[in-house]
Amino acid sequence: MQPDLSAELDRDALQAVLFDMDGTLVETETMWHDAESMTMATFGAEWTKEEQLMAMGGPFDKVAEYMASKIGISAARTGEEMIANISELMRTRPMHIQPGIAELHASLRAAGIPIALVTNSFRPLLDLVIDRTGLQFDATVASDEVQQGKPFPDSYLKACELLGVNPACCVVLEDSRTGIQAATAAGANVVAIPPEAVARELTPTDRITVVHSAAEVDLDFLYSLVH
Repeated sequence: MQPDLSAELDRDALQAVLFDMDGTLVETETMWHDAESMTMATFGAEWTKEEQLMAMGGPFDKVAEYMASKIGISAARTGEEMIANISELMRTRPMHIQPGIAELHASLRAAGIPIALVTNSFRPLLDLVIDRTGLQFDATVASDEVQQGKPFPDSYLKACELLGVNPACCVVLEDSRTGIQAATAAGANVVAIPPEAVARELTPTDRITVVHSAAEVDLDFLYSLVH
């Protein structure tokens, strides 16, 4: 469902834009897949593409529990190994900002619209992404800073509280089922940029607009989503 850009736009209605991190802001899903595969290989098991898709977006503890049940060790040990692997990959591999994101980020900053980064990753990984990309935000929320991460709305509600905005007057950019569920539960408008496998199962609504890339999104597009 694409917004009607021919209608008169209420530029005062949009209070903030909130970005998901992994897969939306930066292309780290490949790193997560490799970290998950490396973790399973450490304990003599395999990690399939189907399992990677299932794990996309987290929450981390549920993924660690699933992996632990498959290989017969504790979720805590599995989680430690996976965090060590993903941290190393995110420090050493090139980190690519997703198409259209840098341009959209710059236009929002120029327009003075508050922006936040909201992730199901932990604070050290969030800080690493900010350091490596140079992108700055008015508020940031990691999963270890809320009671329940995505798919629960806590992290998006906390970001809106930090910014002092109404979730219904915000737009969230997300790529995973988990993140889209969290954003809609918070009452926000969502621009979904999902991989093909997720897009096939995603039904656009008056609160969820599906695009192929953030390169399709500009300020007028965002203004049109909030009424």
